[in-house]
Amino acid sequence: MSKELNAKNNIIQSIICHAREHCAEDIDKAYEYFWDRNHPDEFLSGTALELGFINFEDWLVFDYKVNEARETLMDLHVRDNRCQVEEELEVIKKTRDSLMSLYEVVSVSKDKRVLLKDLLLGGEFDLKDKALTRGLKKGDIFATRLLNLDGKYVMSGCVYPYKASLKKKVMAHIDKEFGKYIKNANPNGTMKDFLKEYGDVFNIFWMNLILSGLKKED
Repeated sequence: MSKELNAKNNIIQSIICHAREHCAEDIDKAYEYFWDRNHPDEFLSGTALELGFINFEDWLVFDYKVNEARETLMDLHVRDNRCQVEEELEVIKKTRDSLMSLYEVVSVSKDKRVLLKDLLLGGEFDLKDKALTRGLKKGDIFATRLLNLDGKYVMSGCVYPYKASLKKKVMAHIDKEFGKYIKNANPNGTMKDFLKEYGDVFNIFWMNLILSGLKKED
């Protein structure tokens, strides 16, 4: 495993373990907020449920504000000097401002390298990790957090898969929520500001798609 990616994984596990031991109430509040007071095990199962927990922990570490100073668990990890080695501090500096965005697969090469287009912020990104890109095909859309580690872009582990046919619907939902953010919270805010503050918007949409599908089956 690459050096920085390995350090990132160690940091995430350290932060989660510390939070479970010292910030249980904060985790409970975050969990309730993230799932909009729903219980994921009531409408998710198997791989989807496992993915849901991975997505929650990713958001909890990178985006959730744990206090009035609007610090994240990653901020507290640095503030409390819990980085075990200098390399971990450098990785945190490179990843703490990362954010979720919506991506479309532009192309997939024969060696499984995937070119992604950021549908919300612009730009294209080349993913070379075959383990993370296996199964992707042109036209697929999903939300994830891209990190630049070891000189290449990788996904943090968090992913929200959406049907390609829902591309316009997903983007319309994001635009609507961004409009509310501009109107009610930050008149001068950018889409980048919004995604950093409300990365959970992708989970709410993903969750509601699943819930609405279950209701149709009833």
